[in-house]
Amino acid sequence: MSGELQWLLIRNTSCFLLRRKLGKKVTFSTEPNNLKGTNSFKYNALVNKKAVSVVAAPDNKGVVLCTKRKTAQSKPATMFNRTVIRSDIRRTNKVIRKVLGTSGYRPDLIEAGVRKADAILASQKPTKRLQAKKRRH
Repeated sequence: MSGELQWLLIRNTSCFLLRRKLGKKVTFSTEPNNLKGTNSFKYNALVNKKAVSVVAAPDNKGVVLCTKRKTAQSKPATMFNRTVIRSDIRRTNKVIRKVLGTSGYRPDLIEAGVRKADAILASQKPTKRLQAKKRRH
C-alpha cells in the first residue's frame, strides 16, 4: 500500500493524535520517530519508507540518530539504524547533515534534525551557578 493512501487512512484517526487549541487549532502527534511532533505527512514515520528521528542518548550524553531501513520494513525489531553521536554541537550537526543530505537519504529533514539535536545538546549542558554578590561594608 502506498504511503499516500496510508496517510489518507490514518491522518484523522491515529491513536497518536493530540488536538490542542493554541490560538488556532493545532494537531500534534506523539508517535515515536516523528521528528517535529506535528501531524503531517512529511514527518510521519508510519507511512514514509524513509523516516528520521533524533532523541537523547540513554545516558544523557549525546544524541541518537535513528534512520528507517528501506529493506526491513516488515521486521520491526531491525527496522531502524541507531547511531549514537557523543560529539560536541558542531560535529554532531556535521554528522546529521552528512547522513541526511549528502547521502541523499532525506534532504528535506536536514534542518529539522539539526535543530532538534541542538536543542537536546543544549539541554544536556550543565547550568552555570551564579555566585552571590559580595557586599561592601
